[in-house]
Amino acid sequence: MEMTSLERFNAALRFQPVDRMPTDLHNFMMCANASGLPFDQFVLDPQAMARTQIQLHEEFKHDVLLVENGTASLAQAMGCKVEFRTDDPPVVTGPAIGSLDELEKLVVSEKILEAPLLKANLETVRILRDHFGDRVVVMGRGDQGPFSLASQILGMGELLMELADDEEEEKIDRLLSICTQAGALCCKAMLDAGAHCTSIGDSTAGPDVISPAMYERFALRYEKELIDAVHRHGGRIALHICGNATRIIPQMVETGADILELDQKTDLKKAFPLMKNRTVVLGQISPLTLMKGDTQAVERETREMLCTVGGEQATGVILGPGCALGGTTPHENVLAMLRMVQKGENC
Repeated sequence: MEMTSLERFNAALRFQPVDRMPTDLHNFMMCANASGLPFDQFVLDPQAMARTQIQLHEEFKHDVLLVENGTASLAQAMGCKVEFRTDDPPVVTGPAIGSLDELEKLVVSEKILEAPLLKANLETVRILRDHFGDRVVVMGRGDQGPFSLASQILGMGELLMELADDEEEEKIDRLLSICTQAGALCCKAMLDAGAHCTSIGDSTAGPDVISPAMYERFALRYEKELIDAVHRHGGRIALHICGNATRIIPQMVETGADILELDQKTDLKKAFPLMKNRTVVLGQISPLTLMKGDTQAVERETREMLCTVGGEQATGVILGPGCALGGTTPHENVLAMLRMVQKGENC
């Protein structure tokens, strides 16, 4: 019997049999491109964000709609300077505080949910949930994980320098606790707005930026606290770390995240056995292959992933890109990836 998207998603999260592997598209930049609006308008327009999600779902029939508008929404809410660009997502250009001695300036309250970027995401979630009900999975991005948010609030260079100073650890922990509270508030707001699931990206905590030992000391605890807060709220949550996260997969599993979104650089053959029946794999087709390759290259890469996890009916796996899709990603390449499971083609 054919499952609905939500039934398929829920079965995968319970490691139960599925009629076929659920699919996800990290496609907010494709949505922006489809809208015809400049980015600086699109990311603040919930109607446009929802309309293009619906439009692309009608074409692709993917199971999970990931709602986001870049990596600056929570940072903006916490006081960071954000630059709005016409051709690319908004970007953080200035910290919220000048030093760890200014932590008292950071206030976490319901007011942060009114910040323009975050408010637009929440309203988009509401519109999509009203439109689809429980037929399609709406995943509201809770934006940045604690370590990544801290790197925006303080500045990446400043945070890395402070990490080397043992005398500043107490202040760093206070900053990370504040970021955890802000992230948890955002994630719970996504769920309250109607999202079936939420997610965070904590990419600056990955091995491409800091050591696994630093991840364990300064990121793992706070990711786990945020994830625990989401679970207490009755929600589910995905964790994404860009780059090659192979060396920290056991610790990422330890966070208790329901889903780990794996970048294509992570060694799935090593990671999957450590995750199997413990947390769900989401990924990991390369956005570069999807944007620059041909359909044959996409099919080859997708087939290789499917063979690694046990085929298109493997449980505990969601097929999707390893990170955000470029706005000009050819639609035929997206269809080639999805076709590998939607039409029953196996590894």
